[in-house]
Amino acid sequence: MTSLLPDELWLDIFDLAVEDADLFDYSLPTALSEASWFKTLYGDWSLRTAQEGVNNNQRRSYATKKAIMSTCRTWRRLGYEFFYRFLFFSNPRNLQRACAMMDRDKDLGWWTKRIHITRYFAGGGTTMETTQNSLVSIIRHCPNLQIFIVNWPLSNTLQAIGDALCTFCPRTLRVLHINVPTTSLPKLIFMLEYLPKLVTAHIEFDGTPPEHINLGAAADLALTLPSLRHLSLRGPFQDFLEEAIGWNMPSLRALCLDFVNHRDDFPDLIEFLKMHGAELTHLDLNIIPTLDVPTILDLCPLLVTFTFNPDWRIPDWEHRSYSQSSVVRRPHANITTIGLHHLLYAFGVGYAATYDKVDPFATQMIRRRNDINFAALNRRNFPRLERIRVLNTTLLSDLEANNGPSQQCYERWERWWRQCQKEGVRLEDCTGETLGTLPMDPEDGDEDTESVVDEGGTQQHLSSLRELLMECRKMNAQREMDVTPPALWMIYAGGSSRLS
Repeated sequence: MTSLLPDELWLDIFDLAVEDADLFDYSLPTALSEASWFKTLYGDWSLRTAQEGVNNNQRRSYATKKAIMSTCRTWRRLGYEFFYRFLFFSNPRNLQRACAMMDRDKDLGWWTKRIHITRYFAGGGTTMETTQNSLVSIIRHCPNLQIFIVNWPLSNTLQAIGDALCTFCPRTLRVLHINVPTTSLPKLIFMLEYLPKLVTAHIEFDGTPPEHINLGAAADLALTLPSLRHLSLRGPFQDFLEEAIGWNMPSLRALCLDFVNHRDDFPDLIEFLKMHGAELTHLDLNIIPTLDVPTILDLCPLLVTFTFNPDWRIPDWEHRSYSQSSVVRRPHANITTIGLHHLLYAFGVGYAATYDKVDPFATQMIRRRNDINFAALNRRNFPRLERIRVLNTTLLSDLEANNGPSQQCYERWERWWRQCQKEGVRLEDCTGETLGTLPMDPEDGDEDTESVVDEGGTQQHLSSLRELLMECRKMNAQREMDVTPPALWMIYAGGSSRLS
């Protein structure tokens, strides 16, 4: 069969079969990216985040690529391009295997455009030094690397990995996702100076920031990042943001800030937005300390998407009714989507239900803030508003476990629904479904029919892939004994048949 088709046609078929085109997009999942329900091994419903969904897609794509590579010599020869154009590791030992294989065949890294190393459990049969050396060697073999994602902290390895990225792929790297110690801020700044083509940067800061960081020569650097469109910061990022106020980022359009559970020493966001907010279209603020929303919205007139924490204490909130709000000074003309973080106390489920018994006064105060802030999300303040999305996955899981809001909070649920219906605004949860659409087992009635309808499009989409894999199995049964190349056996070694 392989002799009847030209290589170019096989390459097009493989490109459709591996389904990895989305993995080379320069964007990263955000708070607005949709989660999805799935059944755990124990039969319970759980939420899968957008990032976990991306990881599953990478594993699924690898399985298809391995089937292609193991079918026949022709498919193996053509499949190298697809097998190595992204590298996904969840086992540090596989870094060493891939490194050894790239050292033997230095042309393999030419295809690699994406490297993603996800979190793994400690141990894994390797040391941090060995893992670092393997990763640096792999980067050295990838001159066309565009996307670099590492989900574990680069505590003692930032210097070596940063040097490798700035040396071997400074003009090609477009996406950077790393986790660094707060004390490594000077190294991070120097690293960014030599990556001028970055389009997306997600930086997580780990550890407690010192009272004073000696930036040395990095303090005098006025970085210019001409291509940076999306900046995402997580953790105690205050020192980084203060430094970035004076940088030149003319293309910045999206800013995502997640301060996690930190409450003190929040940086001067207003000053940052005075310098960089005029062109922003996406602003995500997952922050516990209250911020000045009216001023923020005035500084960002082009915002289309805005997320904030409705637990915030708005000015003079104790004396305001639901119809009054100071969330804007003037109607914002462009916002179409508003995302809501937190809201754990709004519906009386999960941890909030327990805390309500311990401190009912504090709970009621937070719920009143929720009501006043939500009431401000209307067409009078946001004339182009189309959707409001509740972003907290923990809240949605608690609602599913409780089969909806508590009895005492059901009135709030209905009031918010009536407001959105009156305004013509869609109220969604973090899966993109309307708030209140909880997962149901097929035996629960009409859901069976809906599931069949939903899966129909997917089944049709995958039919060609199934036919291709069936052909793979047929040819696999007849292939020569020496089909699998030594390079692949190195990756499969150690009792594992997966690179990831």
